[in-house]
Amino acid sequence: MYDTLARIEEQLADIELESLRKSYIATRHKFLERASAIDAISDFWSTVIDEAPAEIDQRIQPRDVPVMNCLAGIDVERFEVQNAAHGEPRSVKLTFTFEPNGWFADKKIEKTFYWRMSKHGWSSLVSEPVGIQWKDRDLTEGLLDMAIGLWKMEQEHGQSNGQGRADVRISDEYMKLVEKVGRTPQDAISIFGFFGFRGHHVTVAESEKALERRKRMIEGVEEWEVLDSEPPPLPDTEVYPHGEEVAVAFSEDLYPGATHYFTIAKERDAKISDEEVVSDSKSSEESDDAHDGEQENRPTKKLKISS
Repeated sequence: MYDTLARIEEQLADIELESLRKSYIATRHKFLERASAIDAISDFWSTVIDEAPAEIDQRIQPRDVPVMNCLAGIDVERFEVQNAAHGEPRSVKLTFTFEPNGWFADKKIEKTFYWRMSKHGWSSLVSEPVGIQWKDRDLTEGLLDMAIGLWKMEQEHGQSNGQGRADVRISDEYMKLVEKVGRTPQDAISIFGFFGFRGHHVTVAESEKALERRKRMIEGVEEWEVLDSEPPPLPDTEVYPHGEEVAVAFSEDLYPGATHYFTIAKERDAKISDEEVVSDSKSSEESDDAHDGEQENRPTKKLKISS
C-alpha cells in the first residue's frame, strides 16, 4: 500500500515538472520582451534588490550594497529544457549584468547550476566556481579565488587519472581552504561568495543512473525502495553553503516577480516621501504657531510718561 502511494507521489512530481517545462517555453519570449522594457529604467534592478526576498536580502552584506546598486540586469535560463516532455527544468543559468564600477572589471557574470540526483536518492543543485576580475578589494576576502584554485587542481589531477575529479584532501590548497572556511562566519560572507558555490559532487553518469532506477521503480519493473531524501552535509571546502537556497530564490522568486518587487519598492518610497512632506508641513505650521504665540505673549513696552 505504501509503495503504491509513494509511486503516485513521484508521478505527481513528474507532472509538476512537465508543467514547469511548458510554462518556461510559453513565457520565455515574454521575459525577454520584459528585459527590453526594463532597459529603459536605469534603477530597476537595484530597486528590486532593495526589496529582495529574505533568502537573498539577508545574504547581502553592507559592503556589498554599493556594488549591488550597479546591477543592470538579471536573466534566468532553464538551458536543459528541450521541449514540454524532455529536459531538466530545475537546472538554471543565472546571468548578472553590471554597470561599469570600481570593484570589478566584469560586465557580465554567469553562474550555471545543474540539478542532479545521487545514487542514494537525494537531489541537489551542483555548480562550478566562477571567477571575478577584482580591481582592488576582493569582497569575498580570498574565498572565491581559493575555491577556484582547488577546483582547477581537481580537474587537472582528475583528467590525468581518468576519474574526472581527484582526491586532493592531502594538498596544501585543500587544507588552507578548509581552515579559511572554518574561521569565516557564514553570515559574514559576501553575496559574491555565491559565485564560488559548488555543492555536492554528483556526476552526470551517477545522476542518469539514479534517475533510470527511479523510473523503473515507478513503473513497477524494480522493487520499490525508500531512498534518502535529504543530502548529507556539504564538504568542508564549500565557501558558500547558502548557494542552492540563493539560486532558487533568484530563479523562482526574484526574477519572475521582479516587476512586483519593483512596484512595492516604488510605492513604499512614494509613501515615505508623502509622509515627509506632511511632516515638514506640520513642523512648519507648528513653528509659525509658536512664533505667533511668542508675539502675542510678548509684554508690551510701557510708554514713558513725562512729568
